[in-house]
Amino acid sequence: MKICNSSISVNIVRKCKKLFPDTKINGLRSFAIRDNDVAMLCKRFRPHIGWLILDSGTWTLNEAASGKENITVEKYIAFLRTAAKYFDFYFNFDSNFEPDGFEENYANQLKIEASGFSPVPVVHDIEGKEIQTYIDRNYPRVALGSKQIKTLATLQKVMLKFAGTGIKIHLFGQTSFDLLANVPIHSCDTAMWAREGGWGRIRYWNPLKEGENKTDRIYLEEFIQTDSTDGINFSKYQYRKEFEEYLWNTFNLKYDDLIGQDGPYNKQLVNTHYFVQLEKIITDIHKKKGFDTEE
Repeated sequence: MKICNSSISVNIVRKCKKLFPDTKINGLRSFAIRDNDVAMLCKRFRPHIGWLILDSGTWTLNEAASGKENITVEKYIAFLRTAAKYFDFYFNFDSNFEPDGFEENYANQLKIEASGFSPVPVVHDIEGKEIQTYIDRNYPRVALGSKQIKTLATLQKVMLKFAGTGIKIHLFGQTSFDLLANVPIHSCDTAMWAREGGWGRIRYWNPLKEGENKTDRIYLEEFIQTDSTDGINFSKYQYRKEFEEYLWNTFNLKYDDLIGQDGPYNKQLVNTHYFVQLEKIITDIHKKKGFDTEE
């Protein structure tokens, strides 16, 4: 399976290439943010990354307070005419995130297809006719973007509808270990490579931790608040010594490098590497469970 890092930057790709020359990270970029990094990733750095996939920008259209005026299905199609060839796949312009938005989203799907492109349809209603429509039309890949999917049980129920179809499933915005390890998700995306660091946290795959999920979330205590509401305080961390050795041996970084002048960038680097590790770990788990989630 593949984990694609949302809004991945050229700086992170460059640093990962230097530190881990045999590893190609996967990225997702949004049509809503067409900056210089997009051009660099599509052209100069394309050989140095794995998957590069394109979101239509409809999350920004629905959720952002500004920057929506250039996000239309017509402009998305115009962008695809130039850029589609650089992406492994790209998603439908699913402008309506509500459960009753199928007709609007499907109209956009057909409009983009009529323009000569093959967007991945996005599910927002898991109970209605949406999923069966995509199955009947033999789409090779379908994305799950529904707000209705909040638990493992719900996701397993949805996945049963796709059983035996051979359709590859992309899960939007989810990297929960319990979800990824227990269903045959083929790919997903996450912004946590950047967001976790912004919240002062590092994700660390701790080989000494008991259980299948060995993820620790370490709060670096760099802000005024002294205790993490979601994670482990660095000063109280049971495996602090091992974590510091990991930072130095893997990245040539110390704790001070995570909270100093280059701290934001270094936290992004460490968290990105966690998701590279998680991708390999989930892929191995899928193999053991007999899930066919490799490209």
